[in-house]
Amino acid sequence: MYARPVLSRIDRYILKKVMMPMLTTLGVAALLLILERMLKLFDFVVNQGGPVEVVFRMLANLTPHYMGLALPVGLLLGVLVAFRNISLSSEYDAITSSGTSLMQLVRPLLMLALLLATINTILVGWVQPYSQYAYRGLVFDLRSGALGASIRVGDFVEIGDDITLMIEESRQQGAELGGIFLERRSEGNSISVTAERGGFFATGDDQTILLRLFNGVLVDLNESQNKPRVLTFERQDLTIRLPEREVFRERGGQELELTLPELFVEKDNPENSIEERAAFTGNFHWRIMHSLSFFILPFLAIPMGLTNKRTGRSTGIVIGLALLIVYNELMEGMETAVKGGVSPYLSIWALFAAFAFISFFLFRVAAFKAGGEPLAYVDAVVSTVAGPIKRLGKRIAGIGDRA
Repeated sequence: MYARPVLSRIDRYILKKVMMPMLTTLGVAALLLILERMLKLFDFVVNQGGPVEVVFRMLANLTPHYMGLALPVGLLLGVLVAFRNISLSSEYDAITSSGTSLMQLVRPLLMLALLLATINTILVGWVQPYSQYAYRGLVFDLRSGALGASIRVGDFVEIGDDITLMIEESRQQGAELGGIFLERRSEGNSISVTAERGGFFATGDDQTILLRLFNGVLVDLNESQNKPRVLTFERQDLTIRLPEREVFRERGGQELELTLPELFVEKDNPENSIEERAAFTGNFHWRIMHSLSFFILPFLAIPMGLTNKRTGRSTGIVIGLALLIVYNELMEGMETAVKGGVSPYLSIWALFAAFAFISFFLFRVAAFKAGGEPLAYVDAVVSTVAGPIKRLGKRIAGIGDRA
């Protein structure tokens, strides 16, 4: 006897139809989110005078967050587009006529949902907290100058409390400078230096750098002397002591930087304030709900994808995406409500139950009602509204032609 395969031929066919639009949606959604963020990060890094390559390190740390946003959209559109295609091509009719019910077609989709829910749980439960902390660490290092922020050309920059520096030209990340002005101040003494060219060089001490100047003039102003000393030089080395650099805080203290097990512990930790425990509780329940939502999405996407072959309208795509967006926005609002003291079961889980009820109701109409079309009444409304609009447009076009 042969063992029955876990996935039948129809199951594999359904998954094949789902995977292509799902992967395409994931790629496009993640790329759009990353590109939109990249422009802001480039602007931020340039204004902070940091190296451009740090932008890509910051984007790498933000990628898990964007993948967590793209996964539900990818699953919804993948299933929706797949069932839209097989219903328009009459494949759905052939499959159901062979004795395969819609409930059986859901089975491979629930397996896919389990896989994506597992990936999402790893992302939001462990990967995102560490990547969020690393991202904030890079922002801190940029603002503190720990990433070797460059001197902005044409600006007077304070280096520590007693040195002002201005350069007219910079190449190779500060290794070659041109048109240099420097002023060093101390009690009763001031040194001003101008040089044709120079450059920064590292020393054995992380808090000290060497500024080597060529072909310049040094003016020494001392209150104890009647007139300043003026010296010309071909080469002059100045040691600059950098200000003490702050150390970035340890990970934790904020709900977004805590892993799922850490949130579970901290939400009931009596050492935390009431506000902190509420924030930890809201984020913990939100992460659990976010992963469980993957098991609901196939039941929403299938009835949204099944389309009347005579009309072929894409109403289901619009409504499905709208429901998912509204659901996510409301869920963020419910998390905020939990932070304000509302029970997570009366906010987050109540909304989850309402979303599940709507999805299961639409699926039940498609699966168990003869000739059931969950969006038939929506198509009727669209037809009713679209008819007068089309006639009005034709009248306006006719008036324009006669004029």
